[in-house]
Amino acid sequence: MRKRLVMPMIALLLYGMSSAVPAVAAPNPGPEVINLKMGVMVLPFQHRKHQKDLNNECFHCHTRESGKIDNWGKDTAHKICISCHDLYDKGPVECQQCHKK
Repeated sequence: MRKRLVMPMIALLLYGMSSAVPAVAAPNPGPEVINLKMGVMVLPFQHRKHQKDLNNECFHCHTRESGKIDNWGKDTAHKICISCHDLYDKGPVECQQCHKK
């Protein structure tokens, strides 16, 4: 009986410890807001908010250490931004929500 209780208790203890670990700060947090150029349109991107929401896991958007997003433009923005907003059901996903006149 005692052996059957030990493993679940250890698992519960480890789970509790892992969920209490704070997110590691990004080595280079970059600016708080980045003005993304989309042709003639400028989209103010809340960079620090997104960092916090993604637990400083920069690889979701950045493929390199430099901080730049390769081939930034309409297609890349639609692929990265809309798919993530749609997945988490947060943020703009409709054209007019970003493309304001």
